[in-house]
Amino acid sequence: MTEQAPWADAVRGVAARAGLDPSRIAVEPLVDTPANPGGTAEHHAADGRLTLRATDPVAATVALGRYARTHLGTRLTWQRPRVAAPALTDAPRTTVGSPHAVRTYLNVVTFGYSTAFWGWDRWEREIDWMALHGVTHPLMLLGHEAVLAETFRRAGLPSDETARWIGGAAHFPWTFMGGMHSFGGPLPARWEQRRVDLARRVLARMRELGMTPVLPGFGGHVPPALAGPGRMDEIEWQGWRIPLLRPGSARARELQARFGAVQRELLGPGTGWCAVDPYIESVPPSGDVAYLAAAGRDTYAALADAARAAGEPDPVWVLQGWPFHYKAAFWTPDRVAAYLRDVPADRTLVLDLWGEHVPLHDDLLADGRPLAGRPWVWCALHNFGGRPALFGDLAGLVRDVHALRGARRLTGLGLAPEAIENNEVFYELATDLAWDDAPVSPAGLDAWLRSFVLTRYGLSGEAGSRAAHGALRAWHTLSTTLYGPGHTRSVPTPVIARPWGAGLPFPAQRTAGEAVEPAPPTPSSNVDAENDPAVAAALPRLAEAARDLATLRDQLSHQGFAEGADTADADAAELTGHVLAQGTRVRVRGILAAARAGDPDGVRAHMARLRADLLTLDGLAARRPETRLDTWVGAARSWGDTDAERDTLEREARSLVSVWGGQHNGLHDYAGRHWHGLVADLYLPRWQAWADWLAEQAAGGPVPPDADPAPLRERVVALEEEWRGRTRSQ
Repeated sequence: MTEQAPWADAVRGVAARAGLDPSRIAVEPLVDTPANPGGTAEHHAADGRLTLRATDPVAATVALGRYARTHLGTRLTWQRPRVAAPALTDAPRTTVGSPHAVRTYLNVVTFGYSTAFWGWDRWEREIDWMALHGVTHPLMLLGHEAVLAETFRRAGLPSDETARWIGGAAHFPWTFMGGMHSFGGPLPARWEQRRVDLARRVLARMRELGMTPVLPGFGGHVPPALAGPGRMDEIEWQGWRIPLLRPGSARARELQARFGAVQRELLGPGTGWCAVDPYIESVPPSGDVAYLAAAGRDTYAALADAARAAGEPDPVWVLQGWPFHYKAAFWTPDRVAAYLRDVPADRTLVLDLWGEHVPLHDDLLADGRPLAGRPWVWCALHNFGGRPALFGDLAGLVRDVHALRGARRLTGLGLAPEAIENNEVFYELATDLAWDDAPVSPAGLDAWLRSFVLTRYGLSGEAGSRAAHGALRAWHTLSTTLYGPGHTRSVPTPVIARPWGAGLPFPAQRTAGEAVEPAPPTPSSNVDAENDPAVAAALPRLAEAARDLATLRDQLSHQGFAEGADTADADAAELTGHVLAQGTRVRVRGILAAARAGDPDGVRAHMARLRADLLTLDGLAARRPETRLDTWVGAARSWGDTDAERDTLEREARSLVSVWGGQHNGLHDYAGRHWHGLVADLYLPRWQAWADWLAEQAAGGPVPPDADPAPLRERVVALEEEWRGRTRSQ
């Protein structure tokens, strides 16, 4: 009998959860090859049996996914995680390999915007997705709040002060990064134990599948009581002021050692990879190069000391290049170089976090640059806050990744989205590009996209059918508009723009990825200003594509292809939502034009049209669980044991997708969504308040741009606070 790989059961478990019969799948080891440091795998099938041979479990699972799409007609995605036809058809021997040894996944803030309230069932599906898409080094922040809280308690901070500092659930990633503290909460009484139990289970499954989770390190952000007088500095983010232990101080070394011990006690041995970014979006307390060198040196020393104390090898410090872009005025080349000067080059991994839009490797990592000689990973960030946006430069993604071949010290590729379960075509292509069967040319991309469309809807065996023709026509439109060249940032949705005065709110929206200055406060936080006439020009074509997808849904449903019909329904709903939302710009401009003309009846008439559009959008969102506020709120409330705990969690969940934090930060609506329960219950009342205010002003004559907005703003704030304070138990 042929030898089975020691991790065969883990790979067969993924297959079983995808709807295949694991008893008919053999998983065998394959000798590693220098040509593919990221792994090699092959698959073949005969007589109703599938054989996978691979160097590691992730590569084997990638081969499983390749087989499913090429011979079972199903691409396994977030939207469609199970095969439609589980019978194992014959397939010739096919090999796939990756030149990228490290394939990272997730952003710190994904643990707020997407995964904050997931339980095991959802995490299990995501780990399967990671394996099928070749992820080797996922970030794992789950349970970190429990580690931090226990560290503080053992250091002498009272439990109530610890709980207050940790704050709420969805905003904790920003507490971890040293961006904020003491917001929301308190967490439920059983939260820490439940999260630690879940984290252990998630870590165990990741390890079973051959992944190396990247665990958090301690950044030195502490309550003042733990720092003591004269032993701390301070940084600022979005109005929060955060104490920071001085590099190399006795207190810093003590707490860093305690943190490492607690993390291993609660979550198990280290993985050899640690993520910590003490100044992610804040200016360090000092620009002196000696201070920065000490900060970098002592951060790594703390990680290494904790590992050595546990009998583990010195770890790799995984750090983001993001601060060097976000606060570029501070991070001059000499300061960047000083920060890592005393940290071993081979013990760092720099993430070029927004590589598809603002690549930093040429400026930072190339020969002669501040971080030359350090291993790095090219990442696509793509999504900010989980806002509703269909976008992504597919051709640019192929071009950029292909251009990286042979780049010095490039260790791998990564995905660092702020939120997930969106724009599946972008993430499917990005993960495919890590392997040697990926497209490298425009013609290759066309072929890849054709395969993507047919396997997405289960049409591989009916490529000549009317249904397939309609699907391909719709996606040709999408690939030449929303996913066309240059679309590295999203088109903002005007629906979630915050009306804040007697002018259009759209131009005031800040650009994503750019620093938000502390004053004046930003009235809204969509991505990009309204400056692209192609957005409106594309709407008729996109509306036609949405109709094609709706027709496809009906055809597949009539033919009994439930899985394909459901995917087509989700795509049609999302694209229709985009067209509806972008069309509301005309209504908003009409309201303002009528106000400028002193026409209150015109204001009300245009508002009636806007109301109808928003109610239609809300009704569309109500049809699907993933676009209902109740789904998000229900997940949050499931972590509470009492009505009081559940209500606190609900307020936290509502806050993140609306006001975000306090009323005077720059992140209002940063994570706004086209969700049923948000559109009709928050955005519509805000627009109505704006129109009512303008109509009142217009009754006295033309409304000037500088009309006093104080009454409007008071009403908007009241609406927002009332909405985020609602709970199901009221």
